[in-house]
Amino acid sequence: MRLVKQAQGFISKYLSSGAIALDLTCGNGKDTLFLAKKVGNDGLVYAIDIQQKALEETRKFLTHEDCIDQTTIISTCHSEFPKHIHQKLKGRISAIMLNLGYLPQGIRERITQPETTIAAISHAYSWLSPKGGMSILAYRAHPGGQQENLAVKNLILENRWNCTTEYGNPKKESPILYMISKNQRD
Repeated sequence: MRLVKQAQGFISKYLSSGAIALDLTCGNGKDTLFLAKKVGNDGLVYAIDIQQKALEETRKFLTHEDCIDQTTIISTCHSEFPKHIHQKLKGRISAIMLNLGYLPQGIRERITQPETTIAAISHAYSWLSPKGGMSILAYRAHPGGQQENLAVKNLILENRWNCTTEYGNPKKESPILYMISKNQRD
């Protein structure tokens, strides 16, 4: 849970009332709610997930917390988000969050995949504003988690993105938080 809070703390500095944010893996809606509260009634959050259960839980959670009006919930793979968001927003997104792996209390075999995750992150970086930020929380303990994390790490290194990394603990299967600040030159 510490890395989730750290991701939210990092993303906070990119958000203000009226901002636009993306939660590319909305899961149970906790990061979506965090983003919706930060952007306020004048902002907009896009919450994306491929699993219907995640979308339903997110919708219920946001409705209960009175933050549904500033949120658009989209059923699609995280790599497909550019097909569902108006192109005029490209380069105007203040903050993007991703939590990789599987849906908490969901089917553990249904996980994010390296190929779609790399496509999602690549698209996401290009949609960030010149002063935007992105957090990626990679879970490595489940089958496929190590490979996905390695793909994320390599993407960040290849592109020389400004990134700070934080580990959940010293174990090799510890979650890893990547905190990316967009370089204004990009």
